Amino acid sequence: MKRLSIFLGVVLITLFIASCSGGNTPKAVAEKSMKCLVDKDFEGYVDLIYFSDKDMESADFQESKKQLAALIKDKGEKSISKKDDIKSFETISEEIAKDGNTANVKMKVVYGNGEEEANDIKMRKDKDGNWKIDMGKQEGRGADHEVGTEIKD
Repeated sequence: MKRLSIFLGVVLITLFIASCSGGNTPKAVAEKSMKCLVDKDFEGYVDLIYFSDKDMESADFQESKKQLAALIKDKGEKSISKKDDIKSFETISEEIAKDGNTANVKMKVVYGNGEEEANDIKMRKDKDGNWKIDMGKQEGRGADHEVGTEIKD
């Protein structure tokens, strides 16, 4: 009976930890990327970006990631600070393609100065099945998927 109780306790703790981790969904990764921007964790943000196998095999891949993080920090901090930082964000929608390998997450971002934007975050699965931010162009994505569409009341 003690073994059963211990086993059930371990299972419950495992389930609790898994449910708190946010999972590997486009929505969870998009929200994590926004949290990285709020926390100014630009290296964490870059870790959520999709890179091809060819990119990752490059001898200077880690250095390139650091440079990308520095670029995002420079451009992102300037842009976000002009709007008095990110006050809040929420997921508006999550659309996963029929093939299950790409997705689009629409996020509402509210800035400290009161401005609001609807941002589309393109996602794709890497070779391990993890959702990542797709910074490249994808076929079938039109002008309706541009980032930074301002919300007007």
